[in-house]
Amino acid sequence: MHKRLRYLVLLLLASLFVSRELHAQPIQSQVKLYTTHSRNITFPYRVNNKGATTNVTLLVSMNHGKTWKQHTQQSPDQKHFSFKAHRDGEFWFCTRTNLQKHVVPLQLQPEIRIYVDTIQPKINLRAEISAESEVILHGQILDPTIAPHSVQAEFQPTPDSAWQPFKLESTPTFLRPGILQLTGRWRPNIDTRVVTLRVTATDGAKNKTVSQKQIFLPPLNLQQRNNYSLVQNPYTGPVPHEGAVRWPADTGPDQQTSENIHSVTSQSTDESNPVSADTPTFAPPADAKIHQANQSQFKLNYSLNNTAGSVVEVQLWATEDGGQTWVQWGVDTDKQSPLEVELQRDGIYGFKTVVMTAKGGANTQPLPDSNADLWLQVDTTQPVLTPGTISYSHEAGIPEILIRWEAKDENFGTRPIRLHYQTTTDTAWHEISLAVPNTGIYRWNLDPSSQTRLRIKIEAFDKAGNISTQIIATE
Repeated sequence: MHKRLRYLVLLLLASLFVSRELHAQPIQSQVKLYTTHSRNITFPYRVNNKGATTNVTLLVSMNHGKTWKQHTQQSPDQKHFSFKAHRDGEFWFCTRTNLQKHVVPLQLQPEIRIYVDTIQPKINLRAEISAESEVILHGQILDPTIAPHSVQAEFQPTPDSAWQPFKLESTPTFLRPGILQLTGRWRPNIDTRVVTLRVTATDGAKNKTVSQKQIFLPPLNLQQRNNYSLVQNPYTGPVPHEGAVRWPADTGPDQQTSENIHSVTSQSTDESNPVSADTPTFAPPADAKIHQANQSQFKLNYSLNNTAGSVVEVQLWATEDGGQTWVQWGVDTDKQSPLEVELQRDGIYGFKTVVMTAKGGANTQPLPDSNADLWLQVDTTQPVLTPGTISYSHEAGIPEILIRWEAKDENFGTRPIRLHYQTTTDTAWHEISLAVPNTGIYRWNLDPSSQTRLRIKIEAFDKAGNISTQIIATE
């Protein structure tokens, strides 16, 4: 009869792991669960009754006891087992003596359970400013061995100040196993331009992750002049220095077509709301290339290969008034590409970077009317599209479908309308035209034998790629 090794010492080195209960799955045994950040595990053992013991076997289960297999079989004179995990996850172990090779007893129970966790926790942070001027932090921590008490939130009200605890609304809670969420808020009581938020998460295996997020408060003169409510972080990191920008392609270029467009003359410009002479106008230089983006978050790559000297930091300066004034919105001290960019609101932004070296001077602020390294129009607003009537006409001597609509957007190109049709028996859409001027009417010439009962899809798309869609049937 095979016996357990009564004197097996299943003690792991304290530096390898700490005892913790996991939240990733329900506890399936009363045996204590350990966690370790190492995939190499050593099990010391000692056999007293060596004369009656021919071998000592370590068995392992990788699926919570559903199946077991022999890991290694050794003589009683050896002092330890060595196990190397091929992946992260929970492993169960037990021992037997005098076991035949490849034989696995039935109804095995774990003598020790170990969770191997070699990956640092992943932290997702989002920060915003409420209408009441509160700094609000939302966070998620993803890790199978994370626990609420191992998460710390802090903030730094000014770049030179000490870190302070960031007040959370409650103890971090599990959204689902392995995913902790937290929310906190702080009302600024000092005049500051930038607040840095920091969350530190340490999992059960002592893997540690620190994530920071900067949220930028608008200058007081901008608050008074524009009277807007901030909704999100204007920027979370710097942009590439001049000459190293690899900007993604515009998401919404005008689409052209060689077909003959049957539409009426463009409507005249609406002059019902003339611009006041007292209203300041802010625009980039006339020859500037303005890139388009339909999302407020994206990534930028940059390179410092051509920079002379030791780089200390990369500073981001930004303008929202065509270069008349510049404000420092970010600092990258680790000089790592890419950068995660998060803009606060729609508008045309100019970005300029300053690379600080060990020999650099102290005055780095761009002068008024300095040219930006990069101009970007952020447009996250969908066009307003209202369909009119879709009617059949024979006025021109040939059958026509008259398609009417009304579309408005401040960032339209010259041909911002796309038209498709679908018959009563179709499931797919067919092209009418992919580039129609926004005239409000389109005359579609039909073949005399064509059906006149159709569904028409009208799409309005702006330069940034925002699309509004309406579908209407013919009368």
